[in-house]
Amino acid sequence: MNPAALSTAISATSALVERLKERRDEKAREAYSVLETAAARMEERDGEWFPEARREAGAVTKAAHARLERTLEQLKERSEEATEKLSAAASEAQDKASKQWEKTQKQAEKKASKARKQAKKKASKAEKKAQKQSAQLQKKARRISGKDKKKGSKIWLISALVAAIAAIGGGIYYFFTQKKEKESTVPPRVEDFSSPSAPQGSTLVYTSTTEDDAKKESDLAEEGVVERDEELLGSLDEQLAKHREEETAIQDAVETEIEVSNADKKDADTSRITDDHESEGKHRLQTEDEN
Repeated sequence: MNPAALSTAISATSALVERLKERRDEKAREAYSVLETAAARMEERDGEWFPEARREAGAVTKAAHARLERTLEQLKERSEEATEKLSAAASEAQDKASKQWEKTQKQAEKKASKARKQAKKKASKAEKKAQKQSAQLQKKARRISGKDKKKGSKIWLISALVAAIAAIGGGIYYFFTQKKEKESTVPPRVEDFSSPSAPQGSTLVYTSTTEDDAKKESDLAEEGVVERDEELLGSLDEQLAKHREEETAIQDAVETEIEVSNADKKDADTSRITDDHESEGKHRLQTEDEN
């Protein structure tokens, strides 16, 4: 290819491109100027039309503003009335609730005081009853113990008398048996039994008992007295033990009865307290439902 032709072609294309750029810039300037003139005209028209539109819309806006103000005032008045009514109702309900609470509290206090008085009366009655019963049981125990003591003293006296009588009887028996044995062991003399008219002679007297046999009989008599005394003393000890067991049983019965009466008192007090609490709770629930 010819370089001269290429250079002419390149210069021609560059000139054409510059020409197109200038043409485009010119068109842009023309369009901008047209838009600028149109905007200016629109501003002028807006300035001319705004006062007329404002004058035409003034009456409507004023009426709308007036309506809005009236509705706002009405709403304000209604809200104030509603708040007043609500405050009055709340205060009235509070007063009623306070009065009802005071009333229920007074009733509960009255019931509680009555229940306490009744509980105290019943407790005092139960205590008096228990004291009477304990006194009666103590009297019975004292009577029984006194009788036992009297019986014991009488038995001791009787046993002492019996022992003394037995000892005296044993002594008498022993005295007579020893005397007989002594008389039987000594042989009699003929001169003591002889009379002046009787003929002179000797007589022999024989006995079947000896001194050892007499001693055995006296020992047996003494052993019988001792055994009888021991039997009497054993029976007396058994009777005293029985009476002591009866006294302890009576005392245990008295103590158990007092404990049972005290437990009944406590159960009665707790049941009354629970009943009072339940009645108060029911009364409160009824008052709340009524409100």
